[in-house]
Amino acid sequence: MITAKEQITTGFQCYKESFGFIFRNGLGKYFVVPVIVNILLVILLVSSGWFTGDWVSSLWDSTDSAWLGFLQEMVKWVITVLFFVLFFFIGGTIVVLCMSPIYTIISEKTDCILSGRTFETSAAQTAKDIWRTVVLSLKNTVKQLMLTLLCLLLNFIPIVGNVLSLVLIFLVNSYYFGYSFMDYTNERYRRNVSISNNVVSHYKYLAIVIGAVYALPMYFFVGTFIAAFLGGVSTVAATMAQMRLENSDADIHKLIQ
Repeated sequence: MITAKEQITTGFQCYKESFGFIFRNGLGKYFVVPVIVNILLVILLVSSGWFTGDWVSSLWDSTDSAWLGFLQEMVKWVITVLFFVLFFFIGGTIVVLCMSPIYTIISEKTDCILSGRTFETSAAQTAKDIWRTVVLSLKNTVKQLMLTLLCLLLNFIPIVGNVLSLVLIFLVNSYYFGYSFMDYTNERYRRNVSISNNVVSHYKYLAIVIGAVYALPMYFFVGTFIAAFLGGVSTVAATMAQMRLENSDADIHKLIQ
């Protein structure tokens, strides 16, 4: 039986090891695309906010009124900021969804280096795997958002509810982020969604640790801008940790049969 302490310790230890592992084994090249896409997502979001604000403000004529002209400029900036704030809160989730195909490759490369195994695949199987990953990520994102909304209701309870809501939201987000990073391994081992649910539930403390390290920077301004890079690191750490735990866990075989 793998204890909660073992899962938590292994998760943090693998995060510590993952940075050296990435550069020592030449995996850095797989992080170029995620970083570029992350930058493009931020630019796209800010641009979308600006153009949306520009379109909304153009719905009325302000040529004869300084006040309306000022209002138009305010609308542009407010909508742009709202778009940015939206990305600030759900950017981590958007990045994981967009980067799933790349993270799948990073997880497989990590497994190959650690185990010496090779995974035969075809274009059709790769497309099927990517589709499975994206669909499962979307389902989990919906669950994540619904649970987050339920946690927000606790804010109606002064002080205690505010603190409890913040903690629970963080744990929910951490679990589902961790689930996504661990599922790349489950998918590679051809485990169906039901088995994947059982495996992640079995290693729930590991999932929370892996997801927490990814989620925590999202609460700060810089987190959104490094989400793609950090997601790749989280994928490596999750793969290393899950392989390490499964190799010493007799109970896992009951879940995957």
